[in-house]
Amino acid sequence: MAWYAGMKITADRLKYSSDFVVAHAALTSNSANVTSTTEVTVVTTPSASFEVGRAYRIEYNGLAQHGTTSLLDLLYLRFRRGSGALIRNVQDVPVANRGTASRNTAVNVSTIVTPSAAITDTVYMTASWDTGSTATFMLAGTSGTPGLLTVWDIGDASDYPGIATFS
Repeated sequence: MAWYAGMKITADRLKYSSDFVVAHAALTSNSANVTSTTEVTVVTTPSASFEVGRAYRIEYNGLAQHGTTSLLDLLYLRFRRGSGALIRNVQDVPVANRGTASRNTAVNVSTIVTPSAAITDTVYMTASWDTGSTATFMLAGTSGTPGLLTVWDIGDASDYPGIATFS
């Protein structure tokens, strides 16, 4: 939002002047092992409010550890609401050193969504395999190198044509 001389400061201008964090959580210890298509909850935010007409970027930045020696496997990461409802499904393909297991690789995933109705709920991220995988994964985190799940309000939904809705 641009600011011009003579503009009045209003609550909306202060609230919506730039991207701001709606909810945030840190993964400070390793997740449970991901060894099947059954979803493992990785990290959960505190409750957040989502307003109709607003766009939200949900992002996770952290480390995935590929515990087997195969070259690559497909890891599904899903952003969900506390009710269990799916917000977005994201896929990542961690590449592991073929001869060495238990190496970390960076995971940086995000999506932009807008709610179909006003919602107040937690947001959490899960991890699972693709159906053809045979790997063992975990999402790695420590207090010094946490995985970060952050929900940002990034502005008017109309500024992002074609974004997905969730309910």
